[in-house]
Amino acid sequence: MSTVVALFKIVPDDTLIRITPHGIDLNVPLKISTYDKNAIEEAVRIKEKYGFKAIGITAGITDRKSIREALAMGLDEVISLEMKEMDVQSVAENVAEQIKGINFKLVIGGETTTDSSGGVLIPYLASLLGYPAITYVRSLTLIENKVRAERNLTSFSQIVESDLPAIISVVGEINTPRIPSVKQILESQKKPIRTVQCNSSSKIKIVSLTPYVIQRKKVIIEGKMEEAVEKLIQYLKEENAL
Repeated sequence: MSTVVALFKIVPDDTLIRITPHGIDLNVPLKISTYDKNAIEEAVRIKEKYGFKAIGITAGITDRKSIREALAMGLDEVISLEMKEMDVQSVAENVAEQIKGINFKLVIGGETTTDSSGGVLIPYLASLLGYPAITYVRSLTLIENKVRAERNLTSFSQIVESDLPAIISVVGEINTPRIPSVKQILESQKKPIRTVQCNSSSKIKIVSLTPYVIQRKKVIIEGKMEEAVEKLIQYLKEENAL
């Protein structure tokens, strides 16, 4: 049986992250990164349409609730890579090792993750595996042993074809991720999660996070409109802003 692999990352909810005077408050609920949900949905649709097996791979945060959500959406199983240190290179290398043991036709990931917005994992992974990469895919179709994809390049779209296997990143407009039913959530408890310990170290490490803070001068300019405009222009010149 052919397999489609969905890559997803569990991240702090970016809509709830707060910037404080001392840094960034990441003590917020976790979720599957936004575009990665689109990747999971597309993998499940391919499973349903073409009879593939759908496997998910996640690395880093291994929140079981989020993994169960991915399984409830329709993945058959999930490989969870536990990594204490991670950057794009180490994640790509460890994911590639897992994929090599799978008879896959497609690997699908989101165009970027909401915690880093790097957008380079898919090309990096394709390079390691030696398969073609198609990025920013807004729709795709499998035709025999080929994939035809429409790429969203902002100002125009592009239709490309590639032999399979292929590595693909998808944009948000490719689909609307399904919301699992209560039955699907309960059934997800029976699906396997395989945990793999990864001991690789990252080449890049975050030493510190410091929020950029603007100290406002709170200058108030009063007077009639014409006078206020003149005062404002003069003030901006004195501050070398004009």
